[in-house]
Amino acid sequence: MFVEREAVRLELRYILERVKKRVSIAAGLSGSSWWPKEVEIPPGERFLVVAPHPDDDAIGCGGTINKLVHAGKTVRIVYLSIQSSTTFTKMERLDEIARSLEIMDAKDYAFLAEVFPPKVEISELLKKELSIFRPDSTFIPSPLENHDQHLETFEAYVELRKRLPGDDCTVLYEVWTPLVPNMIVDITQFMDAKINAINAHKTQTTNLDFSRAVEGLNAYRAAISARKGYFEAFLTMNRTDILRTFPS
Repeated sequence: MFVEREAVRLELRYILERVKKRVSIAAGLSGSSWWPKEVEIPPGERFLVVAPHPDDDAIGCGGTINKLVHAGKTVRIVYLSIQSSTTFTKMERLDEIARSLEIMDAKDYAFLAEVFPPKVEISELLKKELSIFRPDSTFIPSPLENHDQHLETFEAYVELRKRLPGDDCTVLYEVWTPLVPNMIVDITQFMDAKINAINAHKTQTTNLDFSRAVEGLNAYRAAISARKGYFEAFLTMNRTDILRTFPS
């Protein structure tokens, strides 16, 4: 029993050290809570979705992607890698990705790399995308994600925004870890398609039931905001907010 308690204590210390790197708490938090704002769709006409891996897009914002496309908006999805394994082939993975994109009605997409690239390379790849595509909003995994490559994607993006001017918005989304949102989007009408898009990634859902996790999270986002159905939650920030909040 002592060994188990000691292991838990050490793990807690590790978690707290990780959290301290991401969150600073001011003295006196009373009165600092808020309700996220419900929007029909995020504002803008052109949307870039950055996914560290194929399936992050479907899990984190698949309903909103589908909803934006149906609203006639321009949506481009870029992947920073293609998962590889000894248990499936690259062709199998590409077929799954194509099926997921088809379900979400997403037609504009690109693979920026095959093996997940280093942060410096990510910044350069995203610089090219932002400069050419010129999105009104860019979807990026949040800095609360409990996944190193998701965090590296965010860090590379922030480093890029220090050098790249623009008044576009950044929309942080959740995959592995819930964030603290300021915007929610009703995806009830698109929830079945979202689940099907996630389940299309059969090689990735063998051991982890992502559709169950997402259904619970999106139902929670609705319930905690006194809504019915399913909602996706985001933290949207402009360039000034991003650089002020995450200066290093």
